[in-house]
Amino acid sequence: MARLITIANFVHSNMPNGANWSQPLVSQDDAWDAGAYVVSQPRPRKADLAADFPDRLTKPADAPYGPYADGFSETQHKYGPFGPIETEDRRLRAEQSKSK
Repeated sequence: MARLITIANFVHSNMPNGANWSQPLVSQDDAWDAGAYVVSQPRPRKADLAADFPDRLTKPADAPYGPYADGFSETQHKYGPFGPIETEDRRLRAEQSKSK
């Protein structure tokens, strides 16, 4: 789990032990804070991350590593806000599909 949205959703729906998605025991804000703490910890760097998403417009907005198709920073891709990134990526995909 290296992506903030994935971690926050998991924490909100599954923690502490015994919680479930229909009866969460952690608030959404606390789940996002816990997720941000996890993604802020040092992680091993995988080689050749640029090859993970050959079409950079298919890369999730919260992918915590570059390169990116949009002009947003790695910090914003890691911690958000993700709405502007998703909006720009949709615009770029639409522009790309028009040019094909």
